[in-house]
Amino acid sequence: MNLEQETRFLMKKYQITANKNLGQNFLIDDEVMETIVTSAEITKNDIVIEIGPRIRLTNN
Repeated sequence: MNLEQETRFLMKKYQITANKNLGQNFLIDDEVMETIVTSAEITKNDIVIEIGPRIRLTNN
């Protein structure tokens, strides 16, 4: 099972949906993740917490 299949399986299992209107997305490209990890010089001893930004735009 590749990462995309696993993500879809878990989303279906736990009834999770991404709300595209809120910019919610799932990173499922192994090459992009590898590039991020390599660029950040993350090691197996590091703890990484991904916190998605929440952007609110208002017209004043």
